[in-house]
Amino acid sequence: MWIWLGGIGLLFALLIAAVLISNVHVHFTFSKHKSDDYANINVRLLYGIVRINYEIPSIVFRNMKEGFLVKTEQSMNHSRGEAQGSERVNKRKVKKWAKDVKIMLRATDALKLWLKQTLTRVHMTQLSWATHIGVGDAAYTAVLTGWVWSIKSIIIGFLTYQIRFDETPVLQVMPVWSDEMEFRTELDFRAKIRITAVLIAGVTLLTRVLQVEGGWRMWFKLLQEQRRKRKEKQKLSGTAQ
Repeated sequence: MWIWLGGIGLLFALLIAAVLISNVHVHFTFSKHKSDDYANINVRLLYGIVRINYEIPSIVFRNMKEGFLVKTEQSMNHSRGEAQGSERVNKRKVKKWAKDVKIMLRATDALKLWLKQTLTRVHMTQLSWATHIGVGDAAYTAVLTGWVWSIKSIIIGFLTYQIRFDETPVLQVMPVWSDEMEFRTELDFRAKIRITAVLIAGVTLLTRVLQVEGGWRMWFKLLQEQRRKRKEKQKLSGTAQ
């Protein structure tokens, strides 16, 4: 009897340890060629038992007032079907996001420090970023190529201070010497973070929220609003189908 209980307890402990030392893997790809845009985010956790795929097959710019129309498709390996939807990103939406961020900063003690500490636990296992560019004039193409190199170097340099790079990023900027304008870019990266680090970050965030008077109420209102909007989108997509 005690041997069976001990064996079950040991197995349970091993399972917990296996979960805690596992990683959350994120694979992000983005490509743009003229008016064609595509993005994909794939998340794997618990050794691939749980997989979440978030795809953006289309990003259409309407005008300055309407902004961008972003079409999305989300799926999970243990659920049936895909959740399709669309979201309009315009000036009003950006202002709403900025307002939400300000509320989070007020509702959390040292949120920026928490984010910085969490990012230091992220490992970038692979990053490649290739860009082909040409403006129809050799001199201007050469100058623009140098600018793009500088922008990429600044971005990667900043990231190296925030997260850990396990491998050297592969950056390419290739000028296109033709009479027509050309712009094509492909970004691909893989990152990982331990489940233990995610749990620690979650507990730390909760502690920082509780340290602010009324902080949890502000977070609760934000989450409640996001949940309501998600339900409205699901109803609209269901009606459209």
